[in-house]
Amino acid sequence: MFKKIKSFFSSVKQKLVKSSTNIKQTVSVVLGDKIEIDEESYEKITDALILSDISIQTSEKLIKKIKDRLKSEKFDSDSSEEFFLTLINDEVTKILEMRDSELLLKDELNVILFSGVNGSGKTTSIGKLSLLLSKITNKKIMLVAADTFRAAAVDQLRIWSERSNSIFFSSDQKDPASVVFSALDFAIDKKVDIVIIDTAGRLSNNSDLMSQISKIEKIIISKTNKPPTESLLVLDGTSGQNSLSQVKKFQETIGLTGVVITKLDSTSKAGFAISVSNDYDLPIKFIGVGEKIEDMIPFDAKEFGDALFK
Repeated sequence: MFKKIKSFFSSVKQKLVKSSTNIKQTVSVVLGDKIEIDEESYEKITDALILSDISIQTSEKLIKKIKDRLKSEKFDSDSSEEFFLTLINDEVTKILEMRDSELLLKDELNVILFSGVNGSGKTTSIGKLSLLLSKITNKKIMLVAADTFRAAAVDQLRIWSERSNSIFFSSDQKDPASVVFSALDFAIDKKVDIVIIDTAGRLSNNSDLMSQISKIEKIIISKTNKPPTESLLVLDGTSGQNSLSQVKKFQETIGLTGVVITKLDSTSKAGFAISVSNDYDLPIKFIGVGEKIEDMIPFDAKEFGDALFK
């Protein structure tokens, strides 16, 4: 749905230079001077992928795919670093394209729930998304401040609502689920098309806070007779593979439909995004590569793969 303003977004390749350089240098170091298509080379490339912050599970899957291709297909290219990087890129793109990265909006009330740990960039991501949606649709958008723990988040979200000409909803209620309950009543009454809910940052090992996000999801289901249209987990890209345990905990608690990965311009660990999608069967919906509005980019598997491996 964002293709009509594709030229508005930043260049992914320029923004992922740190991760791309890291991956290419790592592959170069582990392979050394002589490259042959043998088990030793496969093991070295597996090591390179793992050192590039791609999980063991995903790295092994990529190597198996490459092995299968080399056995079944004929290649004219020599077994150079570039040759292996091209093979890896092909298989990474295939893995990422298996899951629909398109934001799924329907001709009815759409509820988009954002969750994540403290400092991952939820509120900013919501603000940028509301502004993007306001540029391509005439749908009525409402932002809900369900982070009742951080006053700054409420003020920040209010500013974003003004920038995107969205309705802003907040409440003096301390219980986030109660805020969401009231917000959905308001949205239904005012015939709002898209409700985007900001929630407090929560550590995935805090059982009380995880129970709270589950309660919010249940409120959404009870008020709309269906799960959230999108339930997006925001991950801090600078955390790399450390974010994977967060995905597991949140996925066990609520029905995630995708992830948003922020701060990828500030890290050499963008390879972990491949593992997020593959290991947990989740599409990447958006990536954040900077502070500007155009740095919130709808995910494109081929562009992402090319930016890292070409």
